[in-house]
Amino acid sequence: MARGTCFGFEIHSSLPFRYLRSGDGEPLQVELGLADASTTGDHLLKEWKAPFEARLYGDGAAYRLWIAGSGWFEIDPLAPRIAVPEAAEPVRREEQLWGMPALLCFLARGRLPLHAAAVEVDGEAILLGGQRTLGKSTLAAGFADAGYRLLNEDLCCLDLSGRPAVIPGPAMLRVRPDVGAKLPLPFAQRTKQTDDRCHLALDEASRGDCRPVPVRGIVFLQRSEDEVRVERVPSVTAVRDLFSLSFRLPGEESRARCFMGVSDVARVVPVSVVHYPRRLDELPRIVEAIAALR
Repeated sequence: MARGTCFGFEIHSSLPFRYLRSGDGEPLQVELGLADASTTGDHLLKEWKAPFEARLYGDGAAYRLWIAGSGWFEIDPLAPRIAVPEAAEPVRREEQLWGMPALLCFLARGRLPLHAAAVEVDGEAILLGGQRTLGKSTLAAGFADAGYRLLNEDLCCLDLSGRPAVIPGPAMLRVRPDVGAKLPLPFAQRTKQTDDRCHLALDEASRGDCRPVPVRGIVFLQRSEDEVRVERVPSVTAVRDLFSLSFRLPGEESRARCFMGVSDVARVVPVSVVHYPRRLDELPRIVEAIAALR
């Protein structure tokens, strides 16, 4: 049986896992599911074409997610239970499991999903947001290389029951091959290599547990030619930008709940824009500037 936690869930499963953290949480059953399924009569909720092809079906209580090259994931957030495709490659399958399937489970518990990386600095979390091409994973690797704990690489789970806090996700990092070749990354072990990413599992000493980490600040990344510059963002702009990083299901109720969530975050958490040059030799200076934010 697998033992470990992710996004606050304690995993109960006989399947292999590479990215779990220590600690306790709400039980989440993960098991093998259907090899194929019919979509007849299903309600298509969302569809993605990039960075991979996927379709999400559901009725608000249970969901089925099809991902090209892997197959079907069945998600029952209330149980909670996730069935994964048997034929999918195990590392790829686990990485996909900690995306939309896990998101639907913690979303059902009132938590706010944000498309961002997160690192721990002096016992508090700093979120790194921005478009896919802005280097979030490289910057997260720079923080980890400097000795800071990586909480999430791409998807953040925010607990808003009190002070906003990040619940750590999978202990993984995916960086471009050129970054993986130039950075030493002694804190992680490679799980696989693809044409566009080096896939890494954090060492046990770097993982920690899944206890929530209070949020110190959120930064949006912007390219700069040669300087590192930090600018605070007005609350109105912060709400708009955080909403763009969030996930919501179709319908006004989900949209309103998401808007209220990001508004609550923007009211109490400082949000900034960090302009920085995308050069590996500048990583230590960029990490230092962001870690100093208060």
